Amino acid sequence: MISIQTNYASMVGANNLNVNNNFQTSTIEALTSGYRINSSGDDPAGLAVANQYSSDVAQLTQGIINANSGVSTLQIVDGGMSNISTMLDRMQTLATESASGTFAGNRATVNAEFQTLQTEIDREANNIGLGTSNSSNAGTLSVFIGGGSSLANSQVAITNLTKVDANTLGVGAGVDVLGAMQATTNFGNLAMTGSGALLAGTSQTFAFTGVGSTGIQTVTATVAGGSAGITGQQALTSLNAQLNPYGVQATTDASGNLEFQSVYANLFTVTAGAATNAGVGLASNLVMVPSDPTGTSGTADALAAVTAINSAISQLGTAQGAVGAGENDLNYAIGLATSQSTNYSSAESQIRDADVATEASNLTKAQVLQQASVAAMAQANAAPQALLKLLQ
Repeated sequence: MISIQTNYASMVGANNLNVNNNFQTSTIEALTSGYRINSSGDDPAGLAVANQYSSDVAQLTQGIINANSGVSTLQIVDGGMSNISTMLDRMQTLATESASGTFAGNRATVNAEFQTLQTEIDREANNIGLGTSNSSNAGTLSVFIGGGSSLANSQVAITNLTKVDANTLGVGAGVDVLGAMQATTNFGNLAMTGSGALLAGTSQTFAFTGVGSTGIQTVTATVAGGSAGITGQQALTSLNAQLNPYGVQATTDASGNLEFQSVYANLFTVTAGAATNAGVGLASNLVMVPSDPTGTSGTADALAAVTAINSAISQLGTAQGAVGAGENDLNYAIGLATSQSTNYSSAESQIRDADVATEASNLTKAQVLQQASVAAMAQANAAPQALLKLLQ
């Protein structure tokens, strides 16, 4: 049917012209923004996936920064440990020098440098967070990187970071390179023999705490009198059986006073416990009497220092190993996070980014369709005029 009232062909052309205009607008938007998805309606499902990839990339980007900061922290700690290792080497040199029986110098001068190194080790250990007053880096250092299936799987834990101050390493207070400062400890009269019963129904404990031949030691010796008591000589025999393995010797002086002597005695603190029950005890009135306060004779202290330093070097090596392993772990984690970030970015790009070649082709198509729609509408609008011929 030919109608003047309704120009269906023109209406169809107008509708298609709107569609082609929208198509061209969408294509131009994609080309100018660089994105295929510019609004939620462009691809709702794709946008949700792309947003997750974008979040993963943001997390990993900061995680890589975190890991690099962790590596820097461990490198600072590692540098401090290397310096402490150098100081231990110097302390070993000083101890070895003083430990020689042919040493002809002044041990007090050597020991002054030794003590300075102890102080510097403490300062540097605190500086790198592995000291007594600053142990911020001791224990476990956790670095969050991301990219894992769970929070736990997104973190790298650097474990076994131990303190490396002088006392922790066993070369602090009480360790020196002086000579054998022989000391006696007087505990009162022991001159009870014959029918005199020492420690009858009683026991007494002596505690020695300090640095011995194997480093920091706590030695406890207990003498028991039993029901009948023991003689003074029996008490000495009992004490020496317990103390001799640690280089401590129980003796009596000319007045019958109980004494303890040792090449390490200058490093020991001796405490006598009270006698139990009601028997007669061995000791009272602790008095320390050093016989060589300058420490210029003998090599025992220096030999003990050599042993302590060897142990410290081994302990420091273990701590350095933990730091080195942590650095490697973080570097491996950085490599994985970098790879994940790159791949997530690529996956997001496949969904969100515009294919420029395709969109350029679509723009040409949209322009041609638009022009064709305009031309067709012009023809459709002119068609009703032909009906005027029927009215002539």
